[in-house]
Order: sequence, then C-alpha cells, then structure tokens
Amino acid sequence: MTISLITIGLVIIGVLFDKEEIEKQQGLTSYYDVATNGTIGYVYYVDGKPGIYLTDQVSYPKEPIVQLPVEKEITDISFSPNGKRLAYITNDKNQQESLKSEVYVIDLDTKNEHAHFVSDMLITEIEYDPKNPDTMYYLQAGTFENYSPIASARPHDYDVFGYQFSSQETKRYTNIKGYQISSLNVSSKDNSVYVQMMDDEGTETAEEYFSTHQRIFKIPLDQPNERYAVTNKDKQEDIYDFTLTSNEQTFIFSSVSNPEEGGTFEYELFSYDREKGEKKQLTALEEYTGNPVLGPNGDTIYFMVNKQFAQATADYHLYQMNLDGSNVREVTTVME
Repeated sequence: MTISLITIGLVIIGVLFDKEEIEKQQGLTSYYDVATNGTIGYVYYVDGKPGIYLTDQVSYPKEPIVQLPVEKEITDISFSPNGKRLAYITNDKNQQESLKSEVYVIDLDTKNEHAHFVSDMLITEIEYDPKNPDTMYYLQAGTFENYSPIASARPHDYDVFGYQFSSQETKRYTNIKGYQISSLNVSSKDNSVYVQMMDDEGTETAEEYFSTHQRIFKIPLDQPNERYAVTNKDKQEDIYDFTLTSNEQTFIFSSVSNPEEGGTFEYELFSYDREKGEKKQLTALEEYTGNPVLGPNGDTIYFMVNKQFAQATADYHLYQMNLDGSNVREVTTVME
C-alpha cells in the first residue's frame, strides 16, 4: 500500500512538473510565413499557450487569431497564394504518446476556422501550391523514436503527401521513408516540390552513410522516383533550411560557416546560383541563422536568428535583408 501511494505521488509530481515546464514556454518561435501582401504570420507562446499573430511588423502581440491550450503546439503555418487564408498544424506537445496531427484553415476576412483533415501520423510542414489554392502539400513522419541509445527521440520515416480541399482527398506522393526530410518548398513553375534531405540513397554500410550530406532535392510529383539533388554533389557541406527565388535558379539556405574552428557551430545564410554553380555567403551574424522565407516582391529575404543557440531555451528574432545580402535589419520589436 505504501509503495502504491509513493508511486501515485511521484506520478502526480511528474505531471505537475511537466505542466509547469510547458507553461514556462514564452515568446517567438521559428514558425512563421509571409503573405503576398506583406503580412507576417507567426507563432508566439504566452504562458505555454501557442498562438498565431498577424502583423506587418512583428511587435508585442495584442490578440492572437488562434490560441491553443498548453498541451498543444503549432508546428507550421502557411498562407494561401492570395493571402486570404492561413493554414496551420497542431499536435500534442508529448509526441511520444500521440502522433496525431490536425490541419486547420482560417479565413482571414471572416476569422472563421475549419478543421480540414486529421492524420494519425505526425505532420511537420505544410505548404500551399502557389499555382493552385485548392492544393496543399505536406511532410509526414511515420514514427517518433530514437534510432540509437544516445540519440533523443525525433520524427522519422518521412514522405511527401498532398491534400485537395475541394475533394477532401489526401495522396501519398513518395515512398522514401526518409530519416529526416524538411524545408518543403512547392514549385511555382511545374508539378514538383523541393525538400532538404540526406543524399543517402543506395548506401549500405555505416561508413557510406556517414559520408553522406544533407542537400536540396527536387521531386517531380508525376515521377517522384526521379528525384535528384539540385545542389552541388561535390561540396562536402550540409544544407539545412532553404527557400528559392521565383525563377527557381537561386537557393537561399542555412549552413555552417565555421566547420573547421571547433566549438559551437555558427550558421549563416548562403545563396547558390544553379546556373553558374556559384555560392555566396549572405550573412555574418555569428549566430544560428535559418528559416529563410522569400518576401512578397521576391527581392527580400526574411529569416530567423536564434540568439541562444545550443542553450536550454531559444531566443528567436526575425530579420530581413535584400536578396543580395545587403541591408540586414531586425524586424522583431518584441517588448517585455
């Protein structure tokens, strides 16, 4: 009886501790999007509650258009091509207990909200098709686990899916079951998507796998098995978050700028011109710089800077710069 009471007590203490921890979550996250009219939508936590806020400049949040309880999280948002609707993903913060994800869409004129579809897997990213507002693409992970005893549990077994609003039908486009796939970008020119993932196809041994790198791939949705890397295969570097210009010739991506120095890595933004095969460093902030998003006119880049990278909590700030890397300025004016 005593052991049972102690066990129950420890469980209650653990639940209360977890609740207190998630209620401490505050401030701006890395999840945001920029509409064609220049409106910025971003996810901001207040006392552990995730909310979506809209503004032309990120400032101290007034009222969210959506706010969820502390047990939930918002893991991505996406504006429709005309900027009149905003889609977002929500799931439980404890993903080891529940992989269920829900995708909602808000009409920004009426503020009406509609739950469009639910998945028993973990949806991590969504992106409207810029050519067709009736279609959305998303990345979905089939598992949430640790692949080794020293690794923390993370989503794995990724693939690309699509959803048609009018028919309410979902479609699986790939069967990659990738260890990690991210940074979904939908082509504005043809029926394809771009993603960031490992170039590990055909590897059979651990030695071969450890010699692979994270690159940008183009996936033709009509022939998804014909995917190919669009960044230089000869470069021994890993590419992380990215976006692309409207002509799809230049990629803006995050990568380590000091790989040989040791210590804490610094992540900067770079551009890569596919036609010329040229790479250029755009930022020199000596921070963790990533999550680039193309501005509405195509001549600016928005991006996030985590000023507490590799620390217990993140401290995100939104920045903007010209496409050539000039005129870097902070957009965030978050007031305490």
